[in-house]
Amino acid sequence: MSKGLKPRTHLALDLILFVLLLSVTLSKLFENLIPGRLSHLRFMFHALHGISGILMALVVGIHLFFHWPWIQSQLKRLLQPTR
Repeated sequence: MSKGLKPRTHLALDLILFVLLLSVTLSKLFENLIPGRLSHLRFMFHALHGISGILMALVVGIHLFFHWPWIQSQLKRLLQPTR
């Protein structure tokens, strides 16, 4: 965990990611379950799926940025030659 962030911040970020994951998954599921004659509803769920996906990608990027020191230390440990 980076020094400036509190565990609450990470928890909030993780909860936002979870909600966005649910939104992406359920919007695509509902989009596929709606019959063709209700095209306006299908379009709404399609738009929600796209917006949620973009937001989720942004939040994943922020999440990785905050965990970058941990990622670097794990990569160094993994790539270090064994003795």
